[in-house]
Amino acid sequence: MPRPPGFQRDDVLLRATEVFWSRGYGATSVCDLVEATGLKPGSIYAAFGSKKGLFLEVLDHYHNDHLRAVDQAFAGAPSSLAAIETLFRQTADATLKATGSRGCLAVNTLLELAQHDDDIARNLQNGSERLRRRLEERLASARANGELCAAANPEALSAFLMNNLWGMRVLCKSNPTATALDGIVHGVLAAITASRSARLHS
Repeated sequence: MPRPPGFQRDDVLLRATEVFWSRGYGATSVCDLVEATGLKPGSIYAAFGSKKGLFLEVLDHYHNDHLRAVDQAFAGAPSSLAAIETLFRQTADATLKATGSRGCLAVNTLLELAQHDDDIARNLQNGSERLRRRLEERLASARANGELCAAANPEALSAFLMNNLWGMRVLCKSNPTATALDGIVHGVLAAITASRSARLHS
């Protein structure tokens, strides 16, 4: 079935994101997607293959938007460690703003689907790995510039940072305080700059 006139893929993905994010994957019906996107069921299947195909593309779009925001934050930072601090402070701010709301789409999807759907699990893993590599690059640069000790292991430290970023995203469901989140950011920065941390250094 041909796409309807004026079909804009990004616009459809944004509208579908709102539905999936608000309702969850399982509770979202094709009828919900039809109402939100303005597409007929046949057009949705023609463009995305299935409800799951649309959702996977929604997740890709979500990952890409997040990574663009991360790249912008990194580009404006005066140093590699400052870039990482900016990312964590932005994540803390976003966590506070999301408190009591729908939370993080990636975390919600992880909890709802990742254990039951290999395609979803791989999608989330790939999105997470793309961010981890960006962090590893910044950490390697920080080590080269003397911001970290020479023994620091960027790969191990990037995994540590990812674990904390995911943890902060989960916290939006538990009404964290600004003080608590600030403490997490301080703790993470202290950990990666510590000269002695056998578990994080090679």
